Amino acid sequence: MLRSLSDFLHRKLDGFTCDEYIIMVLVCSIFLPFYCSMIVIAGILFYLLIKGRLLGIIRNIPKSYFAIAFCIITTLVALFYKNWLGAVCGVAILLIFLFVFYYRTYINKRLFELLLDACCIISLFCVVWALMEYVRIINRLDYHFLDLVIEDSPKDRVNSTFFNANYYAMMIEFIVLICVYKMMQVKTLRRIVFYLFTIAANLFALYLTGCRTAWIPFVVTVPFMFLMNKRFGFFSFSMGAIAVSGISLLVYPELMQRTSILGDFLKRAKIWKTAVKGIKAHPLFGEGPLTYYHIYKQYGGHPTQHAHNVILDPLLSHGLIPCIILLVYLGSNLKEVWLLFKRRIDMRLFSLIVAFLLTVLIHGILDYTIYWVQTSLLFFIVFSASSIYFHKEEYSQSE
Repeated sequence: MLRSLSDFLHRKLDGFTCDEYIIMVLVCSIFLPFYCSMIVIAGILFYLLIKGRLLGIIRNIPKSYFAIAFCIITTLVALFYKNWLGAVCGVAILLIFLFVFYYRTYINKRLFELLLDACCIISLFCVVWALMEYVRIINRLDYHFLDLVIEDSPKDRVNSTFFNANYYAMMIEFIVLICVYKMMQVKTLRRIVFYLFTIAANLFALYLTGCRTAWIPFVVTVPFMFLMNKRFGFFSFSMGAIAVSGISLLVYPELMQRTSILGDFLKRAKIWKTAVKGIKAHPLFGEGPLTYYHIYKQYGGHPTQHAHNVILDPLLSHGLIPCIILLVYLGSNLKEVWLLFKRRIDMRLFSLIVAFLLTVLIHGILDYTIYWVQTSLLFFIVFSASSIYFHKEEYSQSE
């Protein structure tokens, strides 16, 4: 058995370059506590800096200077308003973008597929950790495991290695989509069973997080991926599963954990009202990352870290001008994604990227869980994978 495992690892891991191994390490670190990822990114960037390669990588990525300008402006604004935590976040965002430029320069199809498989495998260890965490919670609260009671308090909801239950929920959303992507490629029953098991295990962990919003994007994203890839059998099955789930919730509403929906929505409404006041006060540049946390007392808002909306929080924190600057960079990346579809280069990848975007937008109506180290890194790992097919030759000739 050890010999078989050794042969498997050699087959999967041999033949990569140093840069590709470095990217593997970073992607694996995403599933550790967030500061591990930041330490790894800092180490990678230091390595590139002393090798004199960082500037060339930045130049290689279209519109990269707009992303850097966004980070510098938002950090300076945070410092101006004495938003110290926001300034630290601004530096962290810069480090993440610099890594993303490096990733876009060296990502290729073989490496990308391996990274996604690694994410699926490591996610199962996160599920095990979440289960142990849940056992500790129910022992403290004196519940039985099969009661599957999920409390409202953040400390009573599992987060595995992701700091917060809602961040873990978004990671699970992404993992499920990755499994769907991989299932449309493999032909062996063993691999299909593995991805189905990974989906089931992660969905059970998603239930334990108590994050209700995370279930909603699946209604759109999973059928969309099957439809885009003309997997009509899977599409019909997914629509049937969604219909059965919806009917079950209508008949047995107690299946839904944390049923205080009205109270939570009223909290959101209060947060959004506070955010709008902050946007009106500083519409052009905001007050830096985590502005909501910086100002909520000033406006009598509900205490929390961000504005719980993917539109309101960027406008509140960064203002209109920095947001437009960042959109220039993101738009250049989206152009590559569009070319995947227009030229029919890789429809599976196109569907996965669009599903990730839809997840962020739909989940982002009620929360801002993409604004976190681990969730944003995994998002950019997939969103930036369009670079597999673009601007490689230019960089190899300039090295």
